[in-house]
Amino acid sequence: MLNVWIGNLGKYNEGELVGEWLELPVSKKELDTFLREKVGLQLTQDEVEKALAENGVCYEEYMINDYETDLPIKVSEYTNLTMLNLLALASERVNNMEAVEAYIDSQGTDDIEEIINIMLQEDDIPFYSYEEDSEYLSNEEKYGMSKANWSGLQDVLDQHNVSDYFDYERYGADDDVILYDTGYLDSIESGNIDLHYYSLEEIKKELKYNEEELENKKLKVIYKEVGKDPVVMEIDDTLEAKQKLVGGLIEVVPYKDDLLLICNEEGKIANLKPNLQFDYDYIAGNCFIVGDDYENSGFKSVEENQIEDIKKDLEDRTIVIEEIEETDDMEF
Repeated sequence: MLNVWIGNLGKYNEGELVGEWLELPVSKKELDTFLREKVGLQLTQDEVEKALAENGVCYEEYMINDYETDLPIKVSEYTNLTMLNLLALASERVNNMEAVEAYIDSQGTDDIEEIINIMLQEDDIPFYSYEEDSEYLSNEEKYGMSKANWSGLQDVLDQHNVSDYFDYERYGADDDVILYDTGYLDSIESGNIDLHYYSLEEIKKELKYNEEELENKKLKVIYKEVGKDPVVMEIDDTLEAKQKLVGGLIEVVPYKDDLLLICNEEGKIANLKPNLQFDYDYIAGNCFIVGDDYENSGFKSVEENQIEDIKKDLEDRTIVIEEIEETDDMEF
């Protein structure tokens, strides 16, 4: 998540606060429209000349007054919006933000282009989760216990019934690793990440940062609403559109072959009505099927030749609400 409050620098210097919040990423066209209509900037030479002719003044510079994000960055007043846009786009591909944050912390970098490079090389980050995790344990203890498990030491300690007497904290304090609350970073392997592996143009190419494509990209999905037949629909390829369909935070579940099922992450906790049955588990709340663009860590439209099979499978898995309600009514 990355929201920025963008203001008109010229107006601000004149004592007037003009601007608005913007949620990234957006297309180039959307960004330009925002800067013109919400911030009041002139973006082309023709616009500048027209403003000067009509008003004797023009406004070309923006400032970032505030920001909200869960990304490991700091945004300054003059941070480049294009780079922030690319960062927001890259972050949508990250599966383990804890690993990314750990590596950024170990490198001490706040350069956005370097951070994007780290995100794009996420799979090569030598970050490993602890095998033992508890808020009552120090990071050294958690690492020591993990190390004892994978080294085989734990088996020896258990065999001789001395586990309770072993100093895991000291055992976990000597290696060339950097310890964090949820896992550890191997500082020896960490040199394999190249902070400048992708140039700016290569980053745009890797992220498919084509303004028209980013603005207009659609996904064909099979939407399954609780108690209703599955239907084919087209949605924007945005997190907001996906969350709207499932009514909250999304959870990605493997479905079959190159297909994914997207459902509400808190469906069961929120007591949403059962929708689909899968062996010994079920999906609660509305959901949809979408293609798995695993090569680009994203989503793609379901193919035409898959639609009927998917719809038939979802119909077969549908949980009939009336039967559940009737069963509940019979309980006493």
